Amino acid sequence: MSVLSDAFAQLLDLDAHPALARHALRRTDDFLNLAQGIYSETLLLTAEGPRPVGRVAEGDLVMTFDHGLRPVRWVERFDFTRLSGDLPEAIWPLRVPAGLFGNAQERFLAPEQCLLLESDLAEVELGDPFILVPARVLGLLPQVERVAPASARTIHRLRFAQPELVMAANGAVLLCETGSIFDHWRGFAEEDHGPLLSYTSLPFDMARDLLSREIQQDGGIAAHLEKHLMRMNQHLRVAG
Repeated sequence: MSVLSDAFAQLLDLDAHPALARHALRRTDDFLNLAQGIYSETLLLTAEGPRPVGRVAEGDLVMTFDHGLRPVRWVERFDFTRLSGDLPEAIWPLRVPAGLFGNAQERFLAPEQCLLLESDLAEVELGDPFILVPARVLGLLPQVERVAPASARTIHRLRFAQPELVMAANGAVLLCETGSIFDHWRGFAEEDHGPLLSYTSLPFDMARDLLSREIQQDGGIAAHLEKHLMRMNQHLRVAG
């Protein structure tokens, strides 16, 4: 994250605020890391049914992959209209076209937002079929592309009592960490984070290699997506 951190720190002029204490800094949202987070239109499963993350508030019950419904403790948001310059291309979101992962409309993913994927190769090589990977590995799929975000977009980070994997209405599973979105900038203490999840987290290069080999093993992108959609639907049925 050092390149992304440096780029965004320069964009928001972080060094102009050296006197801000850690917790005072966290009470602002001027320092969001827009390489992670969930875009407003993403539909999450909640106790009240599917709901755009932009309408999820503190106290709402959101469906998690491991622990069922869990209350949201805090929501951090950033409206892109607040940026004083253009967003660095390294932080541009990925556009997922309608239908690719069962989504009725196009969706957007922050490039460093962690996703939980189910992988046959991961089960063989790592001993667990579930792995956490940065969303930008989906750039392997020709249907997925980087796009400049519209100025009206808002990105959100949901925080729970512990790290949670929230479930989207199309079966996608997204990581929500307990540490603040500001932690990337100032090297904040590890004790500010809750216990880590037990899933293996792969860096981009390893995740890209594994996904590339699994696509080849499955017989191509179409066959791989068909398998993935089937598994996502199975998880949705369990969650429902």
